[in-house]
Amino acid sequence: MHVAIVGMGALGRVYGVRLAVRAGATVTFVVRSGTLITPLRLVRIDGDGEAEQLANPTVDTRIPDDADVILLCVRAEQLDPSLDELLCPGLAMASAHAPAQNPVVPIVVLTPLMPQDIERLNRTHPKRIRAGMPGVVAHITADGTCRYWLPKVAPTLIDAAPPIPAAVEELARALATAGFGGRLDLGVHETNPATTISFIPLAMGVDVAGGIDPLLADKALLRLSLDAVAEGLVLATRVGKTPAWIDLLARFAGPTTLKIGIGLLRSRSPEVLAYVEEHFGRKLHAQNVVMARSIVALARERMMPATALRELLRRLEQAP
Repeated sequence: MHVAIVGMGALGRVYGVRLAVRAGATVTFVVRSGTLITPLRLVRIDGDGEAEQLANPTVDTRIPDDADVILLCVRAEQLDPSLDELLCPGLAMASAHAPAQNPVVPIVVLTPLMPQDIERLNRTHPKRIRAGMPGVVAHITADGTCRYWLPKVAPTLIDAAPPIPAAVEELARALATAGFGGRLDLGVHETNPATTISFIPLAMGVDVAGGIDPLLADKALLRLSLDAVAEGLVLATRVGKTPAWIDLLARFAGPTTLKIGIGLLRSRSPEVLAYVEEHFGRKLHAQNVVMARSIVALARERMMPATALRELLRRLEQAP
């Protein structure tokens, strides 16, 4: 099968390389710049630490005509009109009287989503959107190597609401073959946003503080962040079912337990903390702001008090 991967960050690279190398899929990385990419090298951190490489990745600035399925791996703030045009050429020029003819190629979305995002995507790309849940944690090092984890508790899921296109079923099988534990599952369109709502409040706190240690040192900000996490966890239960690892986050949502947990990570897996600071802190500030605004708006829509979330959002928007 031919998989078009939109987004060539760490997540897109892990899925692309393993689908090509392990599942024999034809993979095209769709990027806005069209810049020629050097060989893509992966190193798995957990497991046996195997290394893999895609020597000549195929890169394009548009979705190939013969693509069977699109795997969307962009950041949340990149879900904008230019992305819509990429996914459906001619959409920007379409009118209510002459709508763009959406291709039938299904779109599996691994981007963190909110209910508002899913509604808009379904409206813009009718009958094409499939929410997914990534089962990869990854980052790119200074030398261009993509280092990643495949947590056993987080298989890659694709929403199984019928009717399921044949290409989506084939992608799920390819993901399983590639070692992602890929499978179809009901309710992923709710699990994705519920999971996002659960972890973004903590990312907001790390972002505002400028790192994990500064957050732990600022008692007032830490308390505000944990209160926001508690509000987010309640809101998440009203959106959909959360994965099992969210329960672990809930148990550590206290000043003392959080510090103990971070201390254990620092001694046993310091790279995890480096990843958290890089990818849930200032590097993804734009995504944090977009997601935080959506969460606060959703809380307001559900008539749920979100005092801590609103205050943390205010501080996040003022962060340099």
